[in-house]
Amino acid sequence: MRKTLLLICSSIVGVTSAQNLTDALRYSVEDLNGTARYRAMSGAFGALGGDLSAISVNPAGSAIFSTGEITFTLGGESFNSKNTLHNTTVTNKYSNFTFDQFGVVFSIPNTDDSDWKKFALSFNYQTSADFNRDFIYGGSTTGKNLGDYFQHFANGIAQQDLMLDDYENKVIVRRNSLTDIYDAMGRSPRAFTLRNALLGYTVGLVDPQIGFREIQPSDSDQLADNILAETNYINKVAGVSTKQNFDVTTKGGIHKYNFSFATQYGDDIYLGLGFNAHTVDYSSVTRHYEGYDHSGDIKNAYFRNELKTLGNGISFQLGAIAKATKDLRLGVSYTSPTWYTLQDETTQYIETNNRAFFADPRVVVVYDEYKFRTPGSWTASAAYIFGKNGLISFDYIYKGYGKTYFRTENLKSENTVIQNELGDTSTIRLGGEYRIKALSLRAGIRHEQSPYKTGIKYIGDLTGYSLGLGYALGGVRFDLSYDVAKQDNYHRIYESVLTTPAKMTSTRSNILLTMSIKLF
Repeated sequence: MRKTLLLICSSIVGVTSAQNLTDALRYSVEDLNGTARYRAMSGAFGALGGDLSAISVNPAGSAIFSTGEITFTLGGESFNSKNTLHNTTVTNKYSNFTFDQFGVVFSIPNTDDSDWKKFALSFNYQTSADFNRDFIYGGSTTGKNLGDYFQHFANGIAQQDLMLDDYENKVIVRRNSLTDIYDAMGRSPRAFTLRNALLGYTVGLVDPQIGFREIQPSDSDQLADNILAETNYINKVAGVSTKQNFDVTTKGGIHKYNFSFATQYGDDIYLGLGFNAHTVDYSSVTRHYEGYDHSGDIKNAYFRNELKTLGNGISFQLGAIAKATKDLRLGVSYTSPTWYTLQDETTQYIETNNRAFFADPRVVVVYDEYKFRTPGSWTASAAYIFGKNGLISFDYIYKGYGKTYFRTENLKSENTVIQNELGDTSTIRLGGEYRIKALSLRAGIRHEQSPYKTGIKYIGDLTGYSLGLGYALGGVRFDLSYDVAKQDNYHRIYESVLTTPAKMTSTRSNILLTMSIKLF
């Protein structure tokens, strides 16, 4: 095993942190989740109310309930995609069981002789984003590979002759293990560069070209003020034909807990206020395999990265619904930004075929907490009620993703990237319901614009449709829905060097069953 690389600290080049635009979007884009009735009509409920998931669009909707009600929703999700990288297409399929929603509302009539006819208190839990996925893609290329990736970081730390004043020891000597060195690099975002340089060197993907002096055994019992003189690192697998494969597993979700208060004023006005608590639980495991077609010593490499993000956020909502006529309802609501505080944990592992020593630091790097806010949104809604026969409903949602904002000081430079790449979006939802006595038939369509305004749309436009039915048995109602959404996305593993994205043409479908019980 070669002696440990002596690292220095200098200006960070390339990726400076684990937090960027991609992370901000992950927690800013919400899925269409909720009750089966809500999803059967593609979420077009802003002017309707009377459904616990509709409260997540317009909190005034809880005042529409004439009695108390409790609901819960179970379902199953299927995610299919065709992933293309380097002109090679791989088909993926994934499915899982979901617990989408649980909620309760209490409708309290006002017995006083007042224009305030009714009050409503409600609680609703639902998953606002589901991260459970498993997908594979890959292909052959003569372009950039892991050697280029680690060379980028190694040369990033070799631009200046500086001592290791940022660490406990000025010089890392032979007696230190890989775990000691890796752990000593600290928890700040800039340590990301140093760690990747160390890993690439340890397994032989990069080597110093000139000026390198290894610490001799005689130095191992003393700390010296040596200065590293490397000026360049070379890629040991540069320009070779490389077969790349990526296996990505993500888990977790964003869970939204809504507490709402609403009231009915007179016969035609409904007003509501809602507060939301959001919890984030996200994890990903990326397995990157490479095979090299050349005469050199290194024939293959395996690089594994794990990321876990935990945190929470808060937001609020204001909404109103008005009966313009006996049959026409109009609604408007505002959803504030969500203010998040998150923390990342990472682990890494790498191996190549020609080393007995694998780079397995076995260190969980817990980075500093970071804060950002998602964009707020406005929803304008209209619904027409055909007596007891049915209804048709329309929602328009405006959301300005360019207002996504990192609040942590050392991440604020990413806000310029966000403003340049993200823009305003419009979402259109249209739903309808037709009633035949106790039976209700439902359908809906929706279209969501991509948040990207320039360049590659890593999150593309989304188009979906939905179907469903409901049946009431006295004070109990059962609702069933099926919805499908199609979208073209681009996925990339790394934010620098290996930035060629895989195109993912995906279809997501859900089957949900909701049971609603009137309380009194």
